[in-house]
Amino acid sequence: MDRQSDRFSWHPGIVGPDQEVSTLITLVQSFSDTGLVQARVRDAIFSQLPHHELGEFDIDLLLDHRDSRQPIIFDTDHFEGYERPRLVLHEVTDQLGQGFLVLDGPEPALGWESLVSSLTGLVDSMAIRLTVITDSIPILTPHTRPAMVTRWASRPELILGSTSPFGRLQVPASFPVVLGQRLGETNHAVIGLASHVPHYLADLDYPESARALVEALRGATGLALPINSLAVAANTVRAEIDTQVNNSEELKAMLHALEEQYDSRVTQRELGTTQVTVPNAEDIGAEVEDFLRSIDGNDSPGNDADSGGQDSGPRRSSDDNSDDGKPDYHPRRGGDTDD
Repeated sequence: MDRQSDRFSWHPGIVGPDQEVSTLITLVQSFSDTGLVQARVRDAIFSQLPHHELGEFDIDLLLDHRDSRQPIIFDTDHFEGYERPRLVLHEVTDQLGQGFLVLDGPEPALGWESLVSSLTGLVDSMAIRLTVITDSIPILTPHTRPAMVTRWASRPELILGSTSPFGRLQVPASFPVVLGQRLGETNHAVIGLASHVPHYLADLDYPESARALVEALRGATGLALPINSLAVAANTVRAEIDTQVNNSEELKAMLHALEEQYDSRVTQRELGTTQVTVPNAEDIGAEVEDFLRSIDGNDSPGNDADSGGQDSGPRRSSDDNSDDGKPDYHPRRGGDTDD
């Protein structure tokens, strides 16, 4: 274990997993957690499956705290509540008793290649046969159509039968995909799963894309992962979004145009002639701001009564300190389950 001892530390009394594990799933957030997809998947796994921490990486070697400042509370005459970010390796048992690993935490800002080396050492030492890289991306697609997942892999045979809507394009690198490339270069099996989120909902909580991601994880790994709670949440949020759209002619027109574009792309894809483009930051920002303004400005009669005192729309990803903002990196333990 010397190879990774400079960055990774097992917790006291732990020298490895308690059971045989062959799969590592990464829930390392890259850029921003589009649609809060990884937060939803993280909650589903850690709230509904037995798990415990194995160890963690030294975050001070990996994170620029000035660029990713954790919240702290000022209370009258003192500060409290600061929790340091953590990059943690968990051992989890699925619904059929199969063991697997989850790497959970923020994307490192520093030391990417050194961290890749440490993770490669862990993968080798525990005989991990498959690493799955998860992500979510904003796509020009309507929420009224099925949530899709783009698959990529270190070897084509790992995703036989899967076709990507993308051609060749250059995008900014993130640590998870760099990890996937480096593991592939050393002959490790890697599958990447990127769940699509409607671009105008990129800054909101969109559990349908999380449900699609878990479904893809189940198919790629054979693990029995909880999905019922995500399906319930997806139906609830879908109803909330539909209510907002139905109360706005502008949103109806936007949605209709997206549906026509989507259906046209599907037809072209069946003919083998389409490529999907990822919207740039300006496109996403403009669409999101328009959508949020429509939600915030929706004062249609009866909306408050219909809400029954519950939240009238999906959660936002924001920089405030509420529970509905950016998720922290300490998975919630226990709690009610929906499965």
